[in-house]
Amino acid sequence: MIELVLGALRANPEIAVFLAIALGILLGRVKLGSFHLGSVAGALLMGLVIGQIGLEVPHELKSVFFALFIYAVGFKSGPEFFGSLNRGTLKLVLLSVVLCATALAVILAMNALYGFDAGFTAGLGAGALTDTAIMGTASSAIAQLPLDAAAKAQLNSHMAVAYAITYVFGTIGLVVFVGSLAPRLLGVDLRASAQALERELGIEREEDAISIPYTRIVVRAHRLAAPQASGLSIEAFEARHPALSIERVTRAGQYLDRDPALALQPGDILGIYALRDAVSDLHDWIGPEVDHPDSLSFPTRSADIVLTNRQLAGRTLHQVKAALIGADRMGCFLTGITRQGLDLPLLPQTVLRRGDVISLTGRATSVEALAAQLGRIREHSYRSDIALHSLGLVLGSLAGLLSTHVGMIPVELGVGGGVLLAGLLIGWYNSRHPELGALPPAAQWAFSEFGLTAFGAVVGLLAGPAALTAIREQGLALLLAGALVTLIPPLVTLYFGRYVLRLHPMILFGALAGAQTEAASMNKIIEQSGSNTPVIGFTVCYAISNVLLAVCGPIIVAFA
Repeated sequence: MIELVLGALRANPEIAVFLAIALGILLGRVKLGSFHLGSVAGALLMGLVIGQIGLEVPHELKSVFFALFIYAVGFKSGPEFFGSLNRGTLKLVLLSVVLCATALAVILAMNALYGFDAGFTAGLGAGALTDTAIMGTASSAIAQLPLDAAAKAQLNSHMAVAYAITYVFGTIGLVVFVGSLAPRLLGVDLRASAQALERELGIEREEDAISIPYTRIVVRAHRLAAPQASGLSIEAFEARHPALSIERVTRAGQYLDRDPALALQPGDILGIYALRDAVSDLHDWIGPEVDHPDSLSFPTRSADIVLTNRQLAGRTLHQVKAALIGADRMGCFLTGITRQGLDLPLLPQTVLRRGDVISLTGRATSVEALAAQLGRIREHSYRSDIALHSLGLVLGSLAGLLSTHVGMIPVELGVGGGVLLAGLLIGWYNSRHPELGALPPAAQWAFSEFGLTAFGAVVGLLAGPAALTAIREQGLALLLAGALVTLIPPLVTLYFGRYVLRLHPMILFGALAGAQTEAASMNKIIEQSGSNTPVIGFTVCYAISNVLLAVCGPIIVAFA
């Protein structure tokens, strides 16, 4: 029976790929305390195990899966990457550059110290920094080396081994450093620091900010009894009292749809939105308040609005709210703001950027009027523009094959770098012109997660029996080198960000997590501080470092 299974795997390597993916994801879900491997490391480890039986897996599969992953990363990061290239985010961009440059220097120093080959060195960087993109772009660079197939296979095998050995400490080490060690080194109390930043951003407690309606709106029902209001149209009445908006009129038990020309009559029950400051005046303006739930059951709309207005981008939430206040826009509530899928703190001084998604709930016409001012309503569609994205993969791959020379040194993007660039450009364009290049978040996740997990599985399978020999020869050296690569770059960047760039600690901790493309450490800071403010630093650094670290792969291969 066992021989039958092994024979099927050898004859049909695609079965081995999917088996490594499935078992790797299950392994990655196993938790030891708060730590778990994750699907990519799990798939790579299961690939290493299954690969011991000796398999002929097509090398092209590795390139295909990595292209799917790196394209999705570029598409998601495109709006934030190009949007972050401005004065307002210069410090965060510089922080990412310093971390990536320091990481590259330490990786190459370990290469010189221990005499690692290009495969070990690239895998060391990818695992210790928990950035698999390094391994993907390095693999493309290895494929271009003037070596025979056996030598290239050995380098790829060494890369998989180094990644597997260094990944565990890379994940745990970064979470511990950002979540525990960094605050102690700076003498920062996370909760007190978060509260101080929230006060600086305009409010004492974040839970208070979340409950603040977009224009301080309350809902009331009043029976019309004031003689000065009788006979006025809704439009004329609202012109006299811009602090309220009539949403529904109930007359003789019948509901009348909102019509600005409708004349009000004594005894009408008005369902209204009103500013809190005007509540005490409603009795005089209209008449007594009544308990009439049906009059308050007027329709509302919820929508996610993508900020594309250049004039509003770069302003604080408070400034944007002030710019949009008007009687025709009353009755809207701000329920959330996300950037790259992460929740931003709803604080008055939070700066909005193009591509942010603003969630509003309120009167349908008000939401639509606000959407016209802010940008566009994001339609929730499950359709993806497969033709354009496939063309993007083609053009990116072709761009990656182009090369030039700096002196005597050949320089090229590589297929991974070219596809990343195509994803960045198409993602940026789609954020401004949604009619082209649709790729819903669920599809982005599928491209990214499946592509990267399958890439890890294929790398593990290709490593084969040679992996055991490499572990015996370089295992301890890789562990020590990996620990240094994990800890030195964030340590240098921590002090640079605090004492040179003078970033607030909460933004700095989020930026450190983003600069190493590791969300787990940011989530740890959010959990311990009880604040979403680290997200402000995370998103810019995440977008920049995704590009810079991917570029490091070919550089590592060239120097190693």
